[in-house]
Amino acid sequence: MRNREAGFSLIELLIVVAILGLVGVIAVPSISNTFRFSVQSSAREIATLIKEASNSSQITGKMYRVAFDLKNDQYWAESSSEQTLLKSEESEAIEKERSHIFDKKDEKEKKGSFNQDASLTKKKRTLPIGVKFKDVYTEQSEDPIIEGIAYTHIFPQGLTEKSLIHIEDNSKNEISLIVSNLLGRCSVEGRFIEAKEIFGKGVR
Repeated sequence: MRNREAGFSLIELLIVVAILGLVGVIAVPSISNTFRFSVQSSAREIATLIKEASNSSQITGKMYRVAFDLKNDQYWAESSSEQTLLKSEESEAIEKERSHIFDKKDEKEKKGSFNQDASLTKKKRTLPIGVKFKDVYTEQSEDPIIEGIAYTHIFPQGLTEKSLIHIEDNSKNEISLIVSNLLGRCSVEGRFIEAKEIFGKGVR
């Protein structure tokens, strides 16, 4: 008898392809739902941190800010014992012109400093795999912040810097966090919200 090489028939290959296709149809929505859950969960955690920072600010009298690292997709809370005021671009330009009359030590004391607040975030929190910051808008910037570190400032008087934070996942599920001016209120919206809806026509 003539030896025959072992192999798969065309029908067997078609069955395997069909099974793989069925598994893909079932698995892809499941993966998408997992990412959607992750981005929603991350948004709620950020909103909770902002609220906690607002409560701590009112109790301790310290100024707080929540930092968003858009490069490493991390966020954390910082606090300062000094009363630091938000500055406009014009006031910052004037201050730079006058900065030559201050030495480095005086300038540092004048501006104050922030340190990571261990009572709220013992270490920097990282967004889940597949979730990232898209951009951040604040009252201090007309343009979206898409790189570096952005901050939302919180004052002891109960006022919070109005901010808009966009986060998304690999499936382009987008969440918008809207931080209002009062008492650290932060709403989570399951869609992309334009900055002009929050800040008005002046925002780009």
